[in-house]
Amino acid sequence: MARYLTPIRLGILILTEQYLCGQFASSGQLGVLSFIASHITARAGPTGKDGQDAFVGLDAHAVEILGPLSKCASDVPGRTAYDALLQRLWKLDGLDAVYELFERLGQVIAPGSDPEEMQKKMGTRVPDAMRRKLQSWIHEQRDAGVQSLQHFLAFFEHWRSGQYTMALESLHRYFDYSLIGKGTSGGTDNMRIYYQYALLHLSVLHADFDCWEESVDAMDECIATARENQDSACLNFALSWLLYLRQAKPDNRVSAFGSVSGLLGGVAGEQDEISFLKAKARETKHWSLLSSTLLEEAKLDMYTTGSTTKSVELIMQSAFVNVQHNLRTLMPATSLFEGAAFDRLAQSQLAARAHDTIQIVYGDQAPLSDRTRSLCRTAYGIAQSGRCSAGLDMLRAYLPCVNGVLKLEQRVTGFMNLLQLMGSLRNERLDAAAYYHSQLLPLRSLGDPELDFELDLLEIDLYVRRRDLDTAMKAVNTHIRQNEGHSPADIANRLHFLVLKSTIFALSGQATKGFSIALRAASTAARLRLLPTLLEAITALAIILNDLSEFDAARRLLDAALPMMIETRHCRLTARSFVTIGEAHVGLAGTTCAPDSSERIQQIRAAEIHVERGRELYARLDDTSGVLDCLVMKAQLARWRGDEQLAARADAQFAQKLRDRHEAAE
Repeated sequence: MARYLTPIRLGILILTEQYLCGQFASSGQLGVLSFIASHITARAGPTGKDGQDAFVGLDAHAVEILGPLSKCASDVPGRTAYDALLQRLWKLDGLDAVYELFERLGQVIAPGSDPEEMQKKMGTRVPDAMRRKLQSWIHEQRDAGVQSLQHFLAFFEHWRSGQYTMALESLHRYFDYSLIGKGTSGGTDNMRIYYQYALLHLSVLHADFDCWEESVDAMDECIATARENQDSACLNFALSWLLYLRQAKPDNRVSAFGSVSGLLGGVAGEQDEISFLKAKARETKHWSLLSSTLLEEAKLDMYTTGSTTKSVELIMQSAFVNVQHNLRTLMPATSLFEGAAFDRLAQSQLAARAHDTIQIVYGDQAPLSDRTRSLCRTAYGIAQSGRCSAGLDMLRAYLPCVNGVLKLEQRVTGFMNLLQLMGSLRNERLDAAAYYHSQLLPLRSLGDPELDFELDLLEIDLYVRRRDLDTAMKAVNTHIRQNEGHSPADIANRLHFLVLKSTIFALSGQATKGFSIALRAASTAARLRLLPTLLEAITALAIILNDLSEFDAARRLLDAALPMMIETRHCRLTARSFVTIGEAHVGLAGTTCAPDSSERIQQIRAAEIHVERGRELYARLDDTSGVLDCLVMKAQLARWRGDEQLAARADAQFAQKLRDRHEAAE
C-alpha cells in the first residue's frame, strides 16, 4: 500500500472519526461501516504492479464514490451521512485542521492498538505474558481433560473482550473435552466436576445475550449436575444466579427449579431463598456470594416493599463485606446500588458521588459494564439539572471505550438518543423529537428497565406537548397495568405513572379525577420514603388545588416542599413548582384581597418573584415552552400593577424568543 495521504484516504479517516463519535443514526451505522469496508482492501503486501492505492475507486468521480452515503441517516434529523461528511470536509481548511484530526484519531485508535490498554478497557482477565505461560503449561499436558482448560481460558478471554460468538464456541469445546474426560479413567475422572461450571458460565453468557429462556435451561441443568456431584459451592452460586434471573425477567416461563427454597424442601418465597443463601454463604465463608446476595435482597426490598431505608442498610452491609474481605470486583456494583438508593432519597449529590467513585476510585479495575452504567446515569443526571449538552458530550467522549461490546455500545447510544430527545422536547422541536423517539423504540428489545422507564417518561411528555392527551393517558394506563402484572416490579415506577395520570387529568380540565390519584400516590411515596416521587406528587396536588381555587393550600404545600426540591437535580420540577406558587399568589390576590389594597400588591409582587425564578430555571433548561409561558405571565402581572415599561420588556422578550424558535426550526 502506498504511503501517500490521498483525498479518499482523508475522507475515510474523517468518516471513521464521525462513526466513533456517534454522529450517525443507529439505522445508518451499518451502511457507513459497509462503505468504509468496501473502500479498504486488506492487502498484506505492497500495491500492485500499477501502484494502485489500497483504497479503491480513486479514479472515479467523488460524487459517485460518496453516493451510497446519501442513503445512510446521520444523528441530525433530515440529514444524511453524506451531508455530515460534507460539512466536516468544509471545516478541514488547513494543515492545522488536518493535524488536529490526526491527533484526535491518535487518542482513539492508538490505545486500542496497545494490548495492555485493550485488556484494561475490555476487562481481559490476565496480561499477555501470563496468558502465554498458562497456555504453554496447558499445552504441555497430555491429559485430554486438562487440555480442555485452554478452551475454558479462551472462553474468558473472548467473553471479556466482547467476542460473544468466539466465547460460545470456546465454551462448547470445553463441553466436548469435559465429556471426554468424564468417560475415561485415572486423573481425568476428576474433570467431570467442572462440567457444571461450564453450564454455569453458559447460563451467564446466554443472559448477556438477553437469551433468558436458554439461560434458565442451562442453569437448571447446572443445578441438577451440581447436586449429583455434591458440589455445594457451585450449587449456591447457581441458586443465587437463578434468583437473579427470576427477578430480571419475571415474564419468562417458570423454571423447573422456579423456587430455590422449594428445590431444597423449604417453604416457597423469595425472602426465604435469600435467607437460605445468606446462611449458606456464612457457613461456607463464601464472602462474594454473601455480598451479592445482600445486594439482591436490597434490590428486592427496594422494588417490592419500597423500603429504601432497609435497602440502604443492606447495601452498607455488602460494602462492609467487600472491604473486610477485599472483594474488589463487587465494590463498583455496590456503588451503583448506593447511587440508586440515594436517588430515591432525593440525595442527588450523594448519588452523584457514588457514581463518580466508580470512575475515579476504581477506574480500569472496575468491570466495563459497571463503569458504563455509572457514566450513563451521571450524564442523565447532568441533563436533568439543565446541562443537556454537557451530558451528551460526556457520552460521546465515552463511546469509543465500548466499541466492540455491542450491549454496552447500544446502552451508551440509547442514552445519547434519550438526551437528544429530551433536548428536542425542551426546544419544542417536535419533529426532531419524533425522529429520536423512533430511533429509541428498537432498544426496548434490550430489556434494560432503566432505559425503558426513562423512554416511557419522555414518550408521554412528547404526547402531552403535542396536546394528544388521549394517547398520553392510554400510554400511562398501559404502563400502570404492566407494572401491576409484573413481579417484582418497581413500585416507584408505578407511583410515578400514577402522578402522571393525575397531571393529565388536570391538563384535560378534570382536576377532581386527578386529586384522589395524586393524593394516594403522595401518601404511599411518603410512607416508603420515595422522596422524588413524593415531590412530583406534591407538585401535581398543588396544580390541582389551584384549579379547584384552593390557592392557600397549594401555596403552603409547595412552600414546605420547595427547599427539598431545590436540593435535587430535577430542575424542571423546581421550575414548575415556582410557577405554581406564583399562580397561587395570583389566585390569593384575586380572591382574598380588596382591590387596590397593599395586600393585593404584595401578593402580585410575590407572584412576579416566583414566576421570574421559574423563568430562570426554564431558561437554564432551554425549555422554550416554559419560558414563553412565564413571559406571558410576567407581562400580565406587570400590567395589573400598572407597570407598562416592564410589560413592554416582557413582550419584547416573548417576541424575540418566538423568533429564535422559528429560526431554529428552519
